[in-house]
Amino acid sequence: MIQDDFEYYTTHQEEIVKGHLGEFIVIKNSTVIGYYKDELKAFEAMKDSELGTFIVKKCQEPGTDVVTYFNNRVSFA
Repeated sequence: MIQDDFEYYTTHQEEIVKGHLGEFIVIKNSTVIGYYKDELKAFEAMKDSELGTFIVKKCQEPGTDVVTYFNNRVSFA
C-alpha cells in the first residue's frame, strides 16, 4: 500500500516538484491528498487515518530524497 504511494510519488516527482518544491505532500492509495507548508500540518491533516496507510513526503528534486517510515506504534498527541 505505502509502497504503491511511494512509487506514485517517484513516477510523478518531476511534475510534483515543479509547483511544490520544499512543501510536504500526502499521498494515500496513489491519490494526492494535499500539499502542506510543514510536516506537522501534513500529519495533522491525516489524524483520522491509520499510520502506515499513507505517506508524507517532502517534495524534493530527484536524487535528493530521504525516506522515513512510521508504523502504527508511533503516536502523535
